[in-house]
Formats: sequence, C-alpha cells, structure tokens
Amino acid sequence: MTPVTSPEISDKIAALDILVQELGAEFDKTAGEAVAGVDGAGRKAAEINQRIERLGVDRLILSRALERARATEAAAREAKAEAARRSHFEAARGHAARLLAAASRIDAAIAEITAALPELSEAELSVRLSLSRAQHPLTGAVIGQMGLPLMVVDKLNRLADGRARLNGPGKSIAGTAAFAWSFLVNDNEEAA
Repeated sequence: MTPVTSPEISDKIAALDILVQELGAEFDKTAGEAVAGVDGAGRKAAEINQRIERLGVDRLILSRALERARATEAAAREAKAEAARRSHFEAARGHAARLLAAASRIDAAIAEITAALPELSEAELSVRLSLSRAQHPLTGAVIGQMGLPLMVVDKLNRLADGRARLNGPGKSIAGTAAFAWSFLVNDNEEAA
C-alpha cells in the first residue's frame, strides 16, 4: 500500500473543513426551523449535529495522520541528505588520497630539484669563469647564460599560480641552457 503524503492529507482536511462549515450553516438554518416549529426540523438538526461530531473525529484522525506523515517525510528527507553527505565525504576521502599521492611525488621532485640546483649554479658559474679566463666575451642578451636556477624557480611559480597554462608551457630549462650555450655544445660536438 502506498503511503498517503502530507499534502494529500492536508487536502483531505481542507475538504473536510469546508464540509463541516457547510453542515454548520445547514444546522443553523435547520435549528432555526426547529425553534419555529417546522415538522421534522429537530430530528434533521440532530442528524446534522451527529454528522458534524463524526466529522470532528475524522478530522482528529486526519490531523494525527498528518503529523505522522510529516515526521516520516522529514525522516526520509534527512536520510537522503545524510546519504548525499556520506557520498560527498567519501568523494573527499578519495580526493585526499590523490592529493597525498601527488604531494609525495612533489616532495620527491623537490628533493631532486634541491640536489640539482647547486650543481646547476656551480656549472653555470664555472662556464662563465672559464670563458672569462679564455677571454671570450659573452653577450648579455642571451637568455639562459645567467640565472638558470632562478628560471627554474620562476617556472615552478608559473606552474603553481596558473600563468604557465595561460602562456603555454614555454621552453624547458634544458632547452634554454642548450640554446644559451649552443656555441660551446656545438664546438664540443664538432671537436669530438
């Protein structure tokens, strides 16, 4: 059996209230006739009154059913909301697991970067010192001949704040260094 909903019960109560109001008006009219001595009006008024009393009991039954229906519907809504909250919480748990895995990979990458940055700085400085001692002039206009470690940090910042997505991936650090020192790398390849 399908449970009756609170709006359906409310509609029944409203219809019952209208009927009681109509019967009340009819009772008043019939009671007036009974007082005036109209034949059978007293018996008819008593029947109407009895019917109004039965409808009062019916209304009490419907009112209690309305309270139970509203409580049942509220419990169902809360159960549905709780299921949705649990679902979102479980989704958050899955996202947190992915976040921790990504954070672990980032920690490993940071450890590698931390180990490579001093080597990058030292190698860059060594190239510049050796070229200075060789009295080979460097143009200051070639990007990547000075400050590659800062370029690494800048690239990471651009990735973290989203600017890299807007401007495209850009050149890699190795590609920048290869371009900046191409005259050395190409000479070494030709000499070999």
